[in-house]
Amino acid sequence: MRLKLFLILISIFIFASPIKATTTEELTKQIEEYDKKIVDLEKTKDSLSKQIKILNSQVELTLLKINQTQLSIKTLENEITSLSSIIGNLDINLNQLSSIYLAQVVENYKMQKKVPLVSFLHSKSFNSFLNQYKYHSTLQKNNHQTMVELETARTNYDIQKNQKELKQKELEILKEKLSSQQSNLDKQKSNKTNLLEVTKNDESKYQQLKKAAEDELSALIKAKFVGKREVKKGEPIGIMGNTGYSFGDHLHFGLYNLKEAEIASWTYQNDIDASSYLGEHRWPMVNYEITQGRGHTKYSYLYADRFHHGIDMVSSNKTIYAVEDGVAYFFKNPSSSLGNHVKLFHSDGKMTLYLHLQN
Repeated sequence: MRLKLFLILISIFIFASPIKATTTEELTKQIEEYDKKIVDLEKTKDSLSKQIKILNSQVELTLLKINQTQLSIKTLENEITSLSSIIGNLDINLNQLSSIYLAQVVENYKMQKKVPLVSFLHSKSFNSFLNQYKYHSTLQKNNHQTMVELETARTNYDIQKNQKELKQKELEILKEKLSSQQSNLDKQKSNKTNLLEVTKNDESKYQQLKKAAEDELSALIKAKFVGKREVKKGEPIGIMGNTGYSFGDHLHFGLYNLKEAEIASWTYQNDIDASSYLGEHRWPMVNYEITQGRGHTKYSYLYADRFHHGIDMVSSNKTIYAVEDGVAYFFKNPSSSLGNHVKLFHSDGKMTLYLHLQN
């Protein structure tokens, strides 16, 4: 079994489709294909090889998205360089036109002094006056034309400058997106490594661990309500049990946006990040060690939604404490201490979960 699975995994790594796309259109097409491939894989029977295929596909998909983002960044950088050149030329043209316009204004002022309309009476000849008048008219016309060109150049300069600023902002957004995609790629590669490490490349080990994860959730759901009471912050509410999936005995702590009157609508998957909340109040154990955090962890791919909802921790002092004042609901599962837990409702609309307690 192990040899067969090993050969399957090797073939997945070696024969994974290389990324050949070089244009935005090709990349978009390949991204759509990988999206469909992942959806189709999700529909097949769950197995270790399936999970590895999904993880490989996710890695390939992220690589395609990274290539797409890098291509967009390169295009934007070229456009910004081109706009910088255009703006530089417009700036030179604007300065030249400004100089010409000022010179024409000065010349026009001089001509107005030389050729007032009453100068006709003092001209030596009509032709002399007409020539001066035509020159004056031409100068005024050129002056007007230069003013129009100056205004047009200034408008174009402002448009190109604004366009460059918009593209620079777009570039910064793309760079942030690229950084996020690269971070996501690292996590996906880590997930694949962790999954292979946990399962030892063994299909039977994977199925065994998966069943244990499912049993943990089932035990929690089947636990029965046995009573409730008000508790104070720091008050002991239970003892860490000797059961628990993945790392053996531990406390599983979770935080939820849930009021006491809404207890019937509680679902395990609707937890929220508890880090800041615990920092503002207190932790449920002393001298604790976190054995599994919230999110995508070494064991999270064995859960139905591939996500670990909550924080697992252990301590040599097995006492569990309330993180804040509230009303504690106690639940027990007679068939397995996996499901023994407390739901503690607080006045701020939060509910804290304490799972895997002793009977």
